Amino acid sequence: VATMATSELLPPSDPLAMLKVWEEADPPKALNKRILREASDPRRLLAIVEEFAEDLHALNICTLFHRLAKRLAREGARLAERTRDMQQLPVWRTLLGLVHRHAPHCNNMELTNCLWAIATLEAKGYAEEQTAAELVRHCVEHLDTFGPRNLALSAWALAKMGKADPDWCRRWAACSLARLHEFDVRDMTMLLWAYATVHWKDEAFLAHFCPEAEKKIQNGGPQDIGNTLWALATLQCRHEGLLAALSTQAFAKAEIFDQQNLSISLWSYATLGYKNMNLFHHMTQLITERIRCFAPQGIANTVWALAKFHFQQKCLLMTIAEEATPRLDDFEPQHLAIVAWAYATLEFPNRPLLSALCQAACRKMHIFSAQHMANMTWAMATLAHKDEEYLRRLVVRALEQVDEFNPQECSNLAWAFALLTFRDDEVLAALSRRSQQIVHEFIPQNLGNTAWAYNRMGYRDEALMRAIVQQAAMRLHECNGQEVLDVVESISTGGYSEAVDQRHWDDLMAWTGGKYQRVRQFFDDNAGLPLTLPALSDFDKALAVEDYRKALSSFDLIGLGFTYTSLLLAHVGVTLLEGEPLQRWREDAKAVALDARHEGDQEKNAEAQAGLKSCRSVCVYRYDLRTADSTAQMGPTPTTSGPADDAHELGLFATTLRHHRGGDCEFKALQACSRACHELGCSPAVSASDDAHEL
Repeated sequence: VATMATSELLPPSDPLAMLKVWEEADPPKALNKRILREASDPRRLLAIVEEFAEDLHALNICTLFHRLAKRLAREGARLAERTRDMQQLPVWRTLLGLVHRHAPHCNNMELTNCLWAIATLEAKGYAEEQTAAELVRHCVEHLDTFGPRNLALSAWALAKMGKADPDWCRRWAACSLARLHEFDVRDMTMLLWAYATVHWKDEAFLAHFCPEAEKKIQNGGPQDIGNTLWALATLQCRHEGLLAALSTQAFAKAEIFDQQNLSISLWSYATLGYKNMNLFHHMTQLITERIRCFAPQGIANTVWALAKFHFQQKCLLMTIAEEATPRLDDFEPQHLAIVAWAYATLEFPNRPLLSALCQAACRKMHIFSAQHMANMTWAMATLAHKDEEYLRRLVVRALEQVDEFNPQECSNLAWAFALLTFRDDEVLAALSRRSQQIVHEFIPQNLGNTAWAYNRMGYRDEALMRAIVQQAAMRLHECNGQEVLDVVESISTGGYSEAVDQRHWDDLMAWTGGKYQRVRQFFDDNAGLPLTLPALSDFDKALAVEDYRKALSSFDLIGLGFTYTSLLLAHVGVTLLEGEPLQRWREDAKAVALDARHEGDQEKNAEAQAGLKSCRSVCVYRYDLRTADSTAQMGPTPTTSGPADDAHELGLFATTLRHHRGGDCEFKALQACSRACHELGCSPAVSASDDAHEL
């Protein structure tokens, strides 16, 4: 009847007549047309809900809900505020109720769109949770009808809403694997991103997924590459084939990466420990050019990745320091702590940046967590940057948060205070109390650092030292050596020997004494070790040194600690100063150290030189070597820490006298002594009991 009436008014062939017929014959589709026309105005969309309410068809409800979310998503940073305002309106509750009631009548696309809308709007609340649960229930019923895009989008939505239930992950994975060959790159990226977001890792799924992604990633854009890398890093999935394919595409398309994709890709490679230095250099060059448009999170990700790879890209680090300094008030505490930690790990002291970081931290200290405080203060101590105002504010915040500190945070903060020569008895007492509460969770390094720090600051705490000694004795099997020696040195020099449990103290002394005896026996057995290597190719010489190092890994001379190292040096004929001669030598050494210069630093500007000088170690040495036929003297001579020099030409003995950190100035002093020995024709390992070649 409607068709006939319309035809009488307009010619049947007229397009408007046909449209009128279609609209009157199918009202839901006609209303959908109106919804699409009004999609640019959220208020008009909500007005449609108020106008039609219960008369809306499932198609209308899902379309309107989807378009509403799509429009509000354009608000960017204001999205959360707009969503909260909308949730206060009665019409929002009406719309949610309609979605909930009509869910059983929705097809796969409509179910997907509604989930996507809730996730995009980041709408949280009881009604939203119930609506999402109802949608998921019907998704599961019809999951076998979902195509790749619906599977990927619905998985993205569930992850975005924080649905970490492994049940849906398994169901979606099973359906996805059945038709994985139909997925395009974007669908695969969304699916993997969803699983990474809820930290669901299934090795069987990844074993099938990664090879398929490897074949298709060449069709992906920057966002696909960045998100896939992020997901692999988050899941700790190091699939060599997929990573190689991603690296090839990242290198080819890096020029069109935005700041987020550049920083997250770099972060992902560092997290996985996957090194591709050509790509790394290419990306850091691009980042250097674009760093001014990077968000704080992007800057933090970038410097964190550089630190993880120990890649001191000086041009980039200087550029970041220059660009980030005036913007630090936009950084969250986590970003401030990461930047400080990265520069310290890379041993790159930029004084203006460090000062600005401390000032920004002071303004945000009220929201610093225990981890932020510990990491940032560790960084400042490592770079010898002491800011009194920062430390005072830190103490106030630390006292408020101390009960939340974990073992690493307790020991790092105490260690940093000691290195910065900053003592506040109230916070030290609070850290001691917290450390004793959780000492059973301390790893050996925490024990050694805490004992060393409290002893160095002269803060006497017998209860803490007893707890540390007991824990160290119980965990000797986990120790590498240096941690125990730090504890032993602290107890011995701090006068705690009688205050700790003697059973545990005897265990520690027996352990360290046994190590000393093994090292001493080794030196005695190898007193005739030739100073220089036989004629070998450079390759064979390097292999010989490496093998020798591995064999001596448990006989680290410096790792014996001061007391036992002194005994060993005395055993091989080295004169150890005491009393007034030692005091005179210290005064001479301090005077000479003031003029120490590092050759590479002289090329930098005065500000950079001052910063580097404050964090470099300086060693002043002298020697007076005597054999039966000749002598050699040197000193006092200053040397600064710098790049390591293996000095293979000096032979196996000199090469292995290297501290585990490498490149330190003490090693250079030992090398100088070894060179002098070589010129004298004697070995530094000869025992003092041997009259020939006594040193």
